[in-house]
Amino acid sequence: MVDLAKYETLISDLSKLESQVEILKSKYSDTMERNKELEVSLNELQQDKNLLHEKISELESELEHLKSKTEEDSKINSVEREELKSKVKNLISRIDKHLSSET
Repeated sequence: MVDLAKYETLISDLSKLESQVEILKSKYSDTMERNKELEVSLNELQQDKNLLHEKISELESELEHLKSKTEEDSKINSVEREELKSKVKNLISRIDKHLSSET
């Protein structure tokens, strides 16, 4: 009888272990599936990140180009302004001379 009780206890323990192993196998399978999904998401996010870095670089380059162009335009505008000022002064001077000669 003692052997039978030990055998039944051993069978019961083995059944419990088997059910725990099945649970662990299921959890492992779920975890592996989730890991694969996460790896795919990670790869997609890394690709998006790389694309965004490229876009940032392009925009920075474009910004530098626009800054330099604006600076050039500003220089040209200041040169043109000085020329216009000079012409206006010249015209004022000529008008003054003309008006002073009439009197």
